[in-house]
Amino acid sequence: MAVPSTYAQGANDEVGQLLEVIEVQRRRLDEQERAQRELRRQVESLQRRPPVTPVTSGPAASSAHPVELTTSEETELKILLEREAQEAEVNWPGSFDVFGSKTRFKISGFAELDVTHDNHAIASPTAFVTSAIATRDGTPAEGSDGITHFSVQTSRLAVESRTPVGRHQLTTFISIDFFGQFFAARPDPRMRQAYGEVTDILFGGDLLLGQDWSTFTYLPSFPNTLDFEGPSPSVATRREMLRWTKELRRCLKLKLALETPYGGSFTSADPAIYVVDSAPEWPDAVAALSWETDDARLEGAVISRDLRGSSDYEDTISESAWGVNLSGRINMPWSNQQDFVTFGYVLGDGIGGLLNDAPPDAVYDFENDRLDSITVRGGWLGFQHWWNPDFYSVVTHGELKVDNYEFQLPDSYRRAKYNSANLVWTPFPKWLFGFEALYGSRVDRDDRRGSVTRFQFTSRLTF
Repeated sequence: MAVPSTYAQGANDEVGQLLEVIEVQRRRLDEQERAQRELRRQVESLQRRPPVTPVTSGPAASSAHPVELTTSEETELKILLEREAQEAEVNWPGSFDVFGSKTRFKISGFAELDVTHDNHAIASPTAFVTSAIATRDGTPAEGSDGITHFSVQTSRLAVESRTPVGRHQLTTFISIDFFGQFFAARPDPRMRQAYGEVTDILFGGDLLLGQDWSTFTYLPSFPNTLDFEGPSPSVATRREMLRWTKELRRCLKLKLALETPYGGSFTSADPAIYVVDSAPEWPDAVAALSWETDDARLEGAVISRDLRGSSDYEDTISESAWGVNLSGRINMPWSNQQDFVTFGYVLGDGIGGLLNDAPPDAVYDFENDRLDSITVRGGWLGFQHWWNPDFYSVVTHGELKVDNYEFQLPDSYRRAKYNSANLVWTPFPKWLFGFEALYGSRVDRDDRRGSVTRFQFTSRLTF
């Protein structure tokens, strides 16, 4: 049975988890941010203005001794800077300062209760991981006779800070949830994100250092399932990294990153031979190009990996890997101003451990003493419709396929399907109730299969 990577869990990330009531307000905040950027450009324009040459009554006015900005220009610059500071505060509601410092803080999160009922055995009780569906002998403890779980693991706490330093802004962000025990319903604190970012610091781009969502992940493409996991092929991994982001032009961004190669998972053609993940020689290299407007958000990302494994803890075997992820979200104004479609397609060799279902990245061929990367391909499609200002529904379908080798074991993961439909009620802006029905299936290389139907109730209070 495949076991998802720790960092390839939680596809329903911040974007997927946020209340759609907040999403409705996003456009207004985006307009405020655009106005702030325009204001900043005006400030920088004044700051970069060439020195003023003093004017004399004589014809030989000298430019050898320039002066600073005139009094009126200094006043204008001061007003613009004050307005920029006020705009920054207004555009970050809920933030506060400490002892009048320039650093502002914001504490956010939510408390969530999830109640799930499964009709068949699945090893992940509170996240619908289709690779964890039993295809052979499921136990009653796994739910072979039906089982119900109560969980608060999805509950989250986040602390963010922002500090202006000249024309730069320093941001820190730390968040935790309680999914440390992913295959149990017990809450256990787990670090989700911990990073610092500095704007306009390197060739006009922003620099992020720490743990965040992988650059290979595109959050806006995630459907708003109540289930924490989301579609089996979606790329939802958080990793330590160094990332540079540059706005090439309006609506177009380039991201380049070096990320920790953690997440490699290997299998063997011989159950008696245990293959371990060895530290790769090089970090994962990721490049992504995103295009975002008010009506569409699209991103294409590529990744290059170095896989290294060992069967005897001494000699290591290397294999290169690559992947492509095309995903996005498109609004549907012809249907309803708030309706939208989310989608994604992923293809690659040796990237299974980065996906939600986390099939193996590679298999060890002991006869030829080599590591063979495994090809995966899959996609998902989601549609969200608002029935009225308080009710919405999300329908999601996803499929993931693995190209198995003939020498792999019979119970090797081959393909899976993920389906969900929900009805969500937001009686108040920060309170959500929802019911969701999920159906998933898994097929092994020898065509043994298993399926599970899950019903989930969710209540979330956001702060």
